[in-house]
Amino acid sequence: MSELDQQLRDAGIAFLEYGITALDAYYDELPRPFRLIAAQCTVIDLARIFKDLEFPGLPYADASWEDARFICVERLGEDDLGGPWLNFSRDPRLGTFFDRGGIYEMLRGRTFAPRFSNPDRELFDTALLSTLIEEPLQRVRTIELTSSPSPLYQRDLILGMLAGPHPASGFEYLKRCGFVAREWPELAQLDDVDHSKEFHPEGNGWTHTMQTFSYRKDRDLTLSLALLLHDIGKPESRSRAGKRFDKHAELGAKRAATFMSRLGVSAKMRETVEFLIRYHMMPAALPVLPVQKTRALISDVRFPILLELFRCDEFSSFKDPERYYEACGAYHVIKKNLKNPYRNADGSKKGGNGRSASHF
Repeated sequence: MSELDQQLRDAGIAFLEYGITALDAYYDELPRPFRLIAAQCTVIDLARIFKDLEFPGLPYADASWEDARFICVERLGEDDLGGPWLNFSRDPRLGTFFDRGGIYEMLRGRTFAPRFSNPDRELFDTALLSTLIEEPLQRVRTIELTSSPSPLYQRDLILGMLAGPHPASGFEYLKRCGFVAREWPELAQLDDVDHSKEFHPEGNGWTHTMQTFSYRKDRDLTLSLALLLHDIGKPESRSRAGKRFDKHAELGAKRAATFMSRLGVSAKMRETVEFLIRYHMMPAALPVLPVQKTRALISDVRFPILLELFRCDEFSSFKDPERYYEACGAYHVIKKNLKNPYRNADGSKKGGNGRSASHF
């Protein structure tokens, strides 16, 4: 039982998980970075329990506290939470599901067709539902939002999709209904990045980015956000000295930092994602670069994540995996040498007679 659950129960407040939180549990999927909770109380009751409770005006929640999003209802099971998908709920204590929207048949067939009168809610819920299926929705209508959604809405949306099993389906939906072009132009511009078929037979910048998700070994949010943003510097880069997208990694790191700041991504995640994007081309050169130029990066605790980004980037381009395995080999050799008190990072002996100079 989580601390949040215990606090609600200690206060005598009945609650259920709803929407995508309940659906993930139904499909035995990993949870999203936020949790949707329908609580039988008022926001005043919640404010008495949770310090720093916020009221961000989200179309899918009345209040927010850390990673929890609350809808307050008078009676659980009788209130309309906004449509059949949001009305699908779960009692986390008993593990019991409630289908008040009559969607069990659709759930079994994974045929999602959300119906909402609120466009903000329709867009949010449909995008997250889409990540539960591998193939993007075929029928998509343009959704006209009354205003630009709040940073929290956009952050929940983007991180929620990245945490799903098929993020590309969610992003394709948002692209087709016009949301990406309106709210995330940095991502929309990837569709205009024309790749060489020799190096990127999978397609343009957008297609390549979507392909990278299928090579994730897990759904680590930091890695996933770096995959989403790793090439957003390409639209601004120029061809120079034989390089088609010269300095796109450096440009991309700056654009990604601005993008993440706009959405209110945590400072720690921003810093790591910016690092990953800035150096995402470096592993390819690891076997040939002088060790003194790579030692600091290799010693960074984030370097294993950088190798994962490189792997997903390489494999999604249908390239020979040899470059990735060579980079891994070079990394492990240098790491081993760094631990050896009698060897330099490049493997050469320290001092004389195979002993470190400090031993003389």
